[in-house]
This record gives sequence, C-alpha cells and structure tokens, in this order.
Amino acid sequence: MARIISLILTPVLILGALVGFISASNEWPLTNVQSPRKSDHFDGQRFFNREPSHNLRDMLKWLWEMERVDWPDWIEDPPRQKPPKLVKKGELRVTYVNHGTVLIQMDGQNILTDPIWSRYAGPFPWFSPKRIRSPGVEFEDLPRIDIILISHDHYDHLDLPTLKKLTVRDRPLVLAGLGVTRYLKPELFKKVCEMDWWQEYIHTPSNLKITFVPALHQSGRSPFKNNRTLWGGFVIEGKSERVYFAGDTGFGAFLNDIKNRFQTFRLTIFPIGSYEKRWFMKNQHMNPEDAVRAHLLLKSEQSLGMHYATFREHPEQTIDAHEKDLSNALEQYGLAPERFWILKFGEGRNL
Repeated sequence: MARIISLILTPVLILGALVGFISASNEWPLTNVQSPRKSDHFDGQRFFNREPSHNLRDMLKWLWEMERVDWPDWIEDPPRQKPPKLVKKGELRVTYVNHGTVLIQMDGQNILTDPIWSRYAGPFPWFSPKRIRSPGVEFEDLPRIDIILISHDHYDHLDLPTLKKLTVRDRPLVLAGLGVTRYLKPELFKKVCEMDWWQEYIHTPSNLKITFVPALHQSGRSPFKNNRTLWGGFVIEGKSERVYFAGDTGFGAFLNDIKNRFQTFRLTIFPIGSYEKRWFMKNQHMNPEDAVRAHLLLKSEQSLGMHYATFREHPEQTIDAHEKDLSNALEQYGLAPERFWILKFGEGRNL
C-alpha cells in the first residue's frame, strides 16, 4: 500500500516542485544582492555543508519510500494567556507559538524566530502543506517585535506574508543568512542584515550580541535553485543569558564548534519533529534523541523542543511521536524531564 501511495504521490510532488520553480523564479531576485566570497561553505555559486548531506536523487528515493501516517484534520487548542509586552533586563521568557516560531523575550527586547501565521507553508494552497492547528498566539496578541531571526529560506520558515505584516506593524530588525534578503523588497524591509556563519551583530538599543552559527541543513524555495542562500542558527547573548536557536538542523560536528566558542547556554531551542525516514532526515532534522545529545553536549541549563505537529509536512510518524521519543531519550540519557520542555502551543514560561 505504501508503494502504491508513493506512486501516486511522487508525480504530484514533482509537479509541485516544478510549480515551486516557477514561483521561486518570480521571486528571484528582488534586490541587487552582492555575491558572497568563496569560503569553506560557499563555492562561488552554492552554499554547502562541511559534512555529508543529500542530493536530489536521495530526495526522490525518500519520496518513493514514503509511508504516510494519518494525522488529524484539525486540532483545537485551548486559549493561552497573552505574552507580556516585554520583560526587564536580566529576565528571560520563552513562548512557543508554532512550528519554528518562538517568542524570546529578554533584556527588554522581543525576538521572534521564523514567524509563520499563514494557513499554508508554501506558495499555492492546493500543493503546500496545510496547518492542522492555529498558531498558539493570535497575531493581534503578539507584542511589539524588535528583532526577527530567519534561519533559512524554506517556505515554512521564511513566510513572506507574515513577515510583511510584522514589518508594516513594528518595523523590526530582520537578521538572516547570506542571500536571503533577495526575497525582501527594499521599499518595505528597511532594517535587514545578511550574516555569514560566525558573523556577529550588536543590537545597539539593547546591547544584545547575536551570532549566526552553522547548521546541518540546506536551502531553496525550489529544487532547481537550491542552496543559493545560507542556512543556520542564532546565538543571542544578553546581560546575563545566552540563548541558542538551532533552526532546522541535523546533529553534526558543527555543534562542537558552537560548544567550544560559547561553553554553556541558559536556553537551547532544538527541532524535534519531521525526522523520518532517518537515513534521509538525519542530515536535515534532529530527532528527539539527537536533541537530547545536543543539550548535553552544549551543557544547556534548559532546552525547548520545536518544529512539530503544526503542518502536514512529512507525515511519516504519528503526530505525537516526538513526545514519546523524547521521553524515551530523556530516560536513556538520564536527563530529568523538566530540563527539556515540550510546551503547549501558546504556552510561555519564565526561566
């Protein structure tokens, strides 16, 4: 049965990739972006991981082998308390919104990661993954956003409709990897900074230091123009806290480099969903065990899981598989459950 479904599904996904190519072509470029110099992760045309990754043939093989699992059509979450307008200097609060969207409040600043409030994670409703629950925080209840962090340009992380709404409302600073600003119209997005791996940005109003760090992933809004922009995570250093938002990533040797540079973390935020089949996804997304290993490696005081149960993205695992697998991993590595949170959608906690 799985093979029959794959036979039907694969041509549809390939057709969708072609449509994505057309859509991405219309977006490319919007701004005159200077090409980055060659480096140990850029060959002059495309960015690349410094450890093995996958190619288009692997992706097609994964699609062929895909075994879909039923998910609910819709989940109605109970309403949560609105996030505070801000927190004081030296304080840290985190709210899980949905998918890769996390509200980080620290040192009087509101930081939002990979914001997406759209119903679909893609350019066309008939093809794009559809959300199965509302964002945990209503857009109108979102406090003023000072800084937006974009980990990479995939549709579920670089959601242009949401970015436009936030920019019109709040005029935040947008930090992203090299090349990503070509999607952002300069007449609207006035405060944008592209960053290379290990590049630092000092946010003058708050004196926060934000470093763009490596990740094991890839980029591209179509398979025909992949890896033309840089992906990564962010380390945010404030008055008394250090926060690491990993973005989409697998578990890789780059984590040792992050450990050696930063030593310890108050809060680490890791992806723990969309991780099957493992032979393919291990170089794209962490699974819960990988996230626990990363927590221990980075000597994190507190971790938070993200990137799960929001969109029908890669439905090869039950909707609650991440919870069961995280529980097993915590027991396996002897880590207390309270050290690694899975928050409810819209739930916020102080650290």
